[in-house]
Amino acid sequence: MPRKDHLPRQTRQEHITLQPNRSIEFRVTDDFGSFSPPHWHDALEIIYILEGSSIVTLSDRTKTVLPGQFLLINSGRIHTARCPSTGNRSILMQIPDAFLANYLPDPSQLWFSIDYDSTNPEVQKNISQLRRLLLSMMQLHDEMPDGYLLTFQRELFTFLDLLYTKFSEKSPLAHHPMSSRTQTRLDTILTYTQENYQRPITLKEAADVVSLQPEYFCRFFRQNMETTYLEYLNSYRLSRIYRDLIATDLPVGTLAEKHGFTNDKLFHRLFRERFHTTPLQLRKAAREKGS
Repeated sequence: MPRKDHLPRQTRQEHITLQPNRSIEFRVTDDFGSFSPPHWHDALEIIYILEGSSIVTLSDRTKTVLPGQFLLINSGRIHTARCPSTGNRSILMQIPDAFLANYLPDPSQLWFSIDYDSTNPEVQKNISQLRRLLLSMMQLHDEMPDGYLLTFQRELFTFLDLLYTKFSEKSPLAHHPMSSRTQTRLDTILTYTQENYQRPITLKEAADVVSLQPEYFCRFFRQNMETTYLEYLNSYRLSRIYRDLIATDLPVGTLAEKHGFTNDKLFHRLFRERFHTTPLQLRKAAREKGS
């Protein structure tokens, strides 16, 4: 049976807890199956897969990250992430914008990009160095030898220096950082949605939360979240069902109703479209992996 304490918390932004000794979030996680609906971070995020896989969608591009591979997600970039029911083990590092601002001129204008398939030997050498530094930080994090914080800081800043000097460029014109007003509106909408998703929520009700007309609200939400409000609402419902399918033995119909689906056919269609399997098949795969 999967351990519930390993199941990730579903949030719209996954706020970072700043660690006083490092000022970043660095952890090794065991995930027994999860789905995170569209969200963003006020941080540069690096995901390194140790075992299993992770499926990440950025805009209209979906990438499956396999063992030994890592993925970089720029601050403010809307994305979804799914750990298959077979589970994974990964390194997750999040570097807050505020931390980078202490060392780099206007990091909001930077765009980090890595061509993992490059045939340039120098690029591949630098990618291998980033991978080595991540694994070194993981070993220090796990073993905590005397003086490890000094070595960890050294490896961290070597990693960041390599990213900045070899894999950064000016932010593309197509990418516009979210304004604080837009972030506040979205945060209000998504908080309300997560607190009320188990019952029907109309577009007018959601729009009223931030004092917008429904027509403008629909345009605002799609423009900033890269999905419609109804699609986000159902994605959030599916994320909760996905978690409970793995963590509980409750019947599928009970879970669908508990998490806001009143139409059984719609639920099963959306579930298959999102996860390319059925709820029972997903639960069976998770049980077989955990046994």
